[in-house]
Amino acid sequence: MTIRSLVLCKCFAVLLCHHVLIPLQVQAQNMDSLENVLQTQELPPAEQLRIYDKLSWGYLGISPERAVEFARNGVTLSLVEKDKQMAATLYRNLGVAYYMWNKHDTAVTYLEQALGLALEVRDKNMESRIYIAFGNLYNVTGRYQEAISSHLKALPYMERSGNRLGVGVVYSNIAGIYHKMHNLQQAKKYFSLAEDIAREIDDREGVASILIFKSEMAREEGNHERAVDHAKQAAAIYHKMGNRQQAECIALMTVAKACYDHEDFSSAMEYAREALALAEAGDFGNARANALVIISNIQYHQKQYRKSEATALKSWQSDSTDTNITGNIIANIIRSNVYLGNPEKAEAYFDKYRDLLNERSTTEFQRTLSEMEVKYETEKKQLRILALEERSRLYIGLGVAAGIVLLLAIAILIFRHRLTVSKRLLAEQQVKQLEKEKQLTTMQAVLDGETAERSRLAKDLHDGLGSMLSVVKLNLPEMKSGAVLDTEDMHRFNNAIGMLDDSIRELRRVAHHMMPESLLRYGLKVSLSDFCNAISSVEFHYFGSEQRLDSKLEILIYRSAHELVNNALKHGSAMQINVQLIQEEDRLSLTVQDNGQGFDPEATGGGMGLQNIRNRVETYGGILHIYSTPGNGAEINLEFDLNKNQQA
Repeated sequence: MTIRSLVLCKCFAVLLCHHVLIPLQVQAQNMDSLENVLQTQELPPAEQLRIYDKLSWGYLGISPERAVEFARNGVTLSLVEKDKQMAATLYRNLGVAYYMWNKHDTAVTYLEQALGLALEVRDKNMESRIYIAFGNLYNVTGRYQEAISSHLKALPYMERSGNRLGVGVVYSNIAGIYHKMHNLQQAKKYFSLAEDIAREIDDREGVASILIFKSEMAREEGNHERAVDHAKQAAAIYHKMGNRQQAECIALMTVAKACYDHEDFSSAMEYAREALALAEAGDFGNARANALVIISNIQYHQKQYRKSEATALKSWQSDSTDTNITGNIIANIIRSNVYLGNPEKAEAYFDKYRDLLNERSTTEFQRTLSEMEVKYETEKKQLRILALEERSRLYIGLGVAAGIVLLLAIAILIFRHRLTVSKRLLAEQQVKQLEKEKQLTTMQAVLDGETAERSRLAKDLHDGLGSMLSVVKLNLPEMKSGAVLDTEDMHRFNNAIGMLDDSIRELRRVAHHMMPESLLRYGLKVSLSDFCNAISSVEFHYFGSEQRLDSKLEILIYRSAHELVNNALKHGSAMQINVQLIQEEDRLSLTVQDNGQGFDPEATGGGMGLQNIRNRVETYGGILHIYSTPGNGAEINLEFDLNKNQQA
């Protein structure tokens, strides 16, 4: 099992922005001498603030705790001196220091204060740097769209001011985010732009970051020797710079992963432990968690299952906020306990793994819907204000005209009013149409991402963990052969075998639900028939042609039917459910009818589940109808115009 790219984007998110923000003289100047000057010399406040800025920023890659200390002292002095520009700078340093320290909520608070001051003093340079910091913070917390948006806000100033270093780093950060989202085409595009700039201006740190990216690409292509070579070069550059311990730590972890892929577990463990030592020395929480995950993976493949589980739990304690490594942690705990003969514990953590997947999918989907709603409401208010202002100007003009000629004023009033209403209605129509197109585009992107992620996770669960559990099941009886077990032990052994069978069935059920193989291979009729036949109270009826449809539409129909049947069983307490699919040349209709408790669609709105189905159906230009009353069951119908979908 290959370790996923756990730390690459953390490198871009935490480190690549730093050299675009750190003044070059800070990198060359000795930190101890700066502290000595601050403690032994009588300096004017402006000079003290300058040194606080250098020290707080210079310690970021060495000790976030010390960076916080100097940034706080600087903020206090800048507020006393009423120097808003330096206050913005030091608040920014403080926010980034807390972010490096893995305290994200505190980081957001200080970065927002920094941005407010930067906007107040109109410091575009500092404003762009704060946007980069926000982008990196959003990246680490999994808010990828906001991360890219923040970086793009910083890019125009960097380009206008001729800051080639800043432009290159923004490109690198965006590339890292795309790589994290598995959009390799966009990632390679932006890394190519960043590499051109780094070599053009001889940016050593930028070159090192590109080398880490190339190492990851080589790993994914199976060229392990090149992956190791690139990562070692990056680590050497960071080590030579002397004040980039966290960057060096991440480069060493990249070397460890490349060695691991090549099954050189001895070298992988050596580099991972070296990275762990640097992370613990600098109190880099997320880097420590990543290093521990790599060590846990190595221990698992060396069949040191108890150590693998213990190390994974240590990683979780170091940083439970990074969703990119939480899945790896839980997977190690599950598979270690399978081999240790603890099926109850393995099953418990399997439930946590399933909850994590559902939470990530639901959170991302709801966040996207919330963002669309906020944007829509904001634009609607702006249009309303403009319309009121236009109407006010119109009434004033008509009032003046009425004083001159009453009849002419009435004629002008009627004409202008009709013209204004016509223009306003036309403008509102255009705005609504554009907003609907934006919503549909965004919803389609969310659905495509969800489908791709479900397909990948279903394959990983079925082919990876499912195969492993099956092998364990086959090996357990062999372990029993030749052994003499008393009745109680035999009972426990049989119970363990039974629980393992249940786990395998549950895993396959989850994987099948995420992306049923029959849907991809045979289409809607076969997959829905399999699903309905698996439930005794559900009957399936199919009418019409069996021609294949667009894969996205087939997945939408299948998941809608799955959701509606589950709702009828879970919330409607239905004893009999009929699922009917009618496929004609130009029309597709899905109907789910049950004899359950029913509900009032006007009063309840159908719940969040039905609302999600409605949104997805509307994305494909379909219509959802609900027919239900309390106590009389429910009938829900989905209709699609296939000609319209083909034209779209």
